[in-house]
Formats: sequence, structure tokens, C-alpha cells
Amino acid sequence: SRIIDAVASSDDRRVLCSALAHRADARARLGDAACALADCDAALAADPGHPGALLSKGAILRGLGRYALAADCFRAAALAAGGTGADEARELVEQCRRLEAQARSGAVDLSEWVLAGFAGKCPDLAEYVGPVEVRRSAHGGRGVFAVKSVEAGATLMMAKAVAIGRGVLQDTADGGEMMVVWKDFVDKVLNAAEKCLRTAALIHTLSTGEEQEDELVVPEMDVFRQEPEDLSLSDGTNMVREKGTQEVLDVDRILKVLDVNCLTEDAPAADVLGNNGVVNCGVGLWILPSFINHSCHPNARRTHVADHAIVHACRDIKAGEEITFPYFDVLVPVSKRREASRAWGFECKCDRCRFESEDSTLKQEILKSENDLVNGGDMGALVVRLEEKMRKSMVKERRKAFLRASFWSAYSALYDSDKLVRKWGRRVPNEAIVAESIADAVGGNESVLRAMLRGSRDANGCVNRLEVEDKVEFMQQIFRFVQCNNCNNRVSNNQRSSMRALFSCSLGLGFRSLFLTAIGTCFLV
Repeated sequence: SRIIDAVASSDDRRVLCSALAHRADARARLGDAACALADCDAALAADPGHPGALLSKGAILRGLGRYALAADCFRAAALAAGGTGADEARELVEQCRRLEAQARSGAVDLSEWVLAGFAGKCPDLAEYVGPVEVRRSAHGGRGVFAVKSVEAGATLMMAKAVAIGRGVLQDTADGGEMMVVWKDFVDKVLNAAEKCLRTAALIHTLSTGEEQEDELVVPEMDVFRQEPEDLSLSDGTNMVREKGTQEVLDVDRILKVLDVNCLTEDAPAADVLGNNGVVNCGVGLWILPSFINHSCHPNARRTHVADHAIVHACRDIKAGEEITFPYFDVLVPVSKRREASRAWGFECKCDRCRFESEDSTLKQEILKSENDLVNGGDMGALVVRLEEKMRKSMVKERRKAFLRASFWSAYSALYDSDKLVRKWGRRVPNEAIVAESIADAVGGNESVLRAMLRGSRDANGCVNRLEVEDKVEFMQQIFRFVQCNNCNNRVSNNQRSSMRALFSCSLGLGFRSLFLTAIGTCFLV
């Protein structure tokens, strides 16, 4: 500041503008966008065509999600700079155009980055709010709901984290290393809230877990979008002035919010792209995704790319249906899921949990199967007894899938053992059929995918498990490719029925035709 004051007194506009632009860059890196923009505006007031100030302002506006305004700055910089500088500015204009399209459509193409093995800089991503809104949930509190019907694979939202804490923990690590990651994360959140009142206000839309039902306010969706009409360009505080600085910077409340709203990158229904397996501990705060409630019968997944969380539908969702993803492993019996939900501070009341807890016909069989699962023994006997009980009780297919998912570890142990498969023979259902039903009903994981591929080995030409391992590895590459390509054309599913449910297990954003074409080419020849 003293340097800038000295330069200003010398009446050298060129040097003054350069100094202001450099200070704007420094302030932006520190997270102080409001002061950074003020420096840019001061420089441009002195010299409206200063290339450095225009580039700095464009970069700050791009970071704030004002892509159209950022593109205007970069265009002006291209005209003012000339030569190589003009080419770089035009590339930035094109980047803003792509981000603007992402923010409006939710369409993402990461294919080049993925196929290059995540080499180089992670592609820039915009924030996007799809056809969803926050409403009061029938299960208590608030939730995110679809405002129109969406197909499996549709992008529901893309959100940038307020902050992320990441670390590499050893297998033998104690709680101390995790606490280091958590402290770093909390410091980043508090710093972001101090630097931007809008960020602090968004954090305050989240629950502390202590409010009464009638105290929870349902926020308007405009507050989650990057460019609401009433948002001040300079610092984004107009929309939150009524809260007051003291309330917005309530550190104790923010800490309580973090306790109940943080998401981990390695969650059961989340996939991480680009960390190359190095980082194994990641926790962050993504505002709108934090409103999504848990279900043991979920309809959404999320993918983490750099500091963005992309939430997409893993099955078709009807208008008015609540968006959910699992907070913990749901391929376990209902008693284990109850323990996990209590650890999170709630009681899951999804249709799957109600069925498995309240069905009088199957209650004793479920309890016996849970005990057998804990005590070990012949998993084939458990599976056969459960399947026969469901057949005699005329359990509907979706509920069969629920129970199969709850006892997936028993099914998996059976199918993994050639001895058990030979022993129980035709008394157990086909491995692919079981895995497909689970994937359709509650989603899946790599073991479910592996079972689908191995269970359909006759059609796929797999004659041994080594081939299955190779196919699974190649299948994962296809998943990544599907996830990162925007292709909406449909193809017929009739000849690929044994692979339909693979879609629900994929890491993909769900571009169905490309996925099914890849499946047909690689596995159904």
C-alpha cells in the first residue's frame, strides 16, 4: 500500500496501474475478491485499457462465476495487448465461453484429461444448479427435490467446495493425523467466511443439527446460483447485509455446521477422479450437496473432480422425488445400517429400511440370516434359505433386491467359492441376475460390477477369473470414458439386457448410448 501511495503521488499512471493490478492478483490469491476487484477498478479508472488490470479483473470475475463479464474483460485485454498477449487473452475468452455453457447446461467433457491418465492441470469446471430445489422433507428437516423428471445419468448439480482438507494417511495412522487434516480444513473454511460475507451467509443456510423443525428456513435457490440479479458485483454482500457482520462471522455456529454437513471424498456413493491414488483422506464443505439427505435406497451419486462435486442421477427420478445418496455402506443388513445412521445422528426411514424392519413375514428370517452372517459358516446355506423364503413369501422383485443387497457379503462369498457353487448348484440364482437387481435397486460397487461380469461369463466368453480381472480393469477405463463424454443419443437396450444394470454401477455421468455401445463392443461380441 505504501508503494502504491508513493506511485500515486508521482502521477505515473502506467506504473500505478501495474502496481494496483499486481496487488489485485495477490489479494485474489488470499481470497479477498472484494478488495482485489476494487484495485482493478481503481487501475481501470486511471487507464481503461490497461491489459494487466483487465486480465486481473477477468480472472477474479471468472473465479466468482461471472463468466460473461470475465469474457468482456479478456476481450478488452486482447484488443489492448496485441501479439502473444492477445492470443492468451482470446484463449481465456474461449474458456469463459465453455464455463458459461457448463453453468447453463451442466454438460461436462473431461474426456481428454481422463484418457491422458489425468496428466496435466485439471480442467476448469463451472458451478451448475440443475432442475432441483430445497424443500422440507417428509422424513424431517430439509432436502433436495427434483422439480421435473430426470433420466439416469443427468447432472443434478456441480458445486465448488468452500474448502477442502486433504492428506495421505498411513494404514497404521492414529487419530492425530486425521485431526491435522481436519484442523487445516476448518482453518480454510473460517478464512473463506471471513473474506466473503456471501460465503459466510451460505454456510449459515446449513443446519447445526440443534435447531427445531420450525426454525429451519428453506432457502431460495437463487442464493446457490452464481449470478443472482440482486448480488453486488464487488463483494457479494448486498444479499446478506441484513444478517449483520457479527452473526455472519459466528465461529461457534460455523464449527457446528461443519460437524454435521461435511462430506468425505471416499464415501460409498462417491468417486474421485485425478488424485492418482495418492490422497486417501479428503473432507470438504459443498453447500448445496450438503442439503442432500441419506437413503439406503438412493437415486444419486457424486463424483469429485479437484474442488468440485458433481452430483448425478444413478436412476430415473420423477418430478417431486427427493434426491438422496448414501452416507455410509448400504450393502449390509438393516441392523448395521441402523447403527451407522445413529452414529450420524438420525434414524433412516427410507422404504427399504421400513420393509426390512417391519415385515412380519420375513422378520425372523432376516434376524436369523444376520446372526448366521456374524457367526460365519456356510454362506451357501444362508443364501439358499433366504431365496426360498422370499420365493414362498412371494416377495416382489424390488424387495428381493433390497434383501440381496443387505446380505451381499454372503452372496459374494458364495460366488467367490467354486466349492460352494458346485455344492449348491442350481439352488442359487445366477450371479449376474443377483448383482443386476442390487445395482438397479440400491446402486453398487466394484464387487457388484465384478459379479455381473463374472456371472455373465458365458455370454462374454470369459472362461476363467483372470479374464474377468482383465475385463473389470478395462471396464473401469470405459466407465471413466463414459463419465467424461457428452453424448445423449439413445440406442436400443433389447440385445444388451444382461448389461443394463452396469449403468447404475458406473462412475459415469451416464451418457447411455456411448456406455451401451462400449459394453456391446467389448463384452457382447
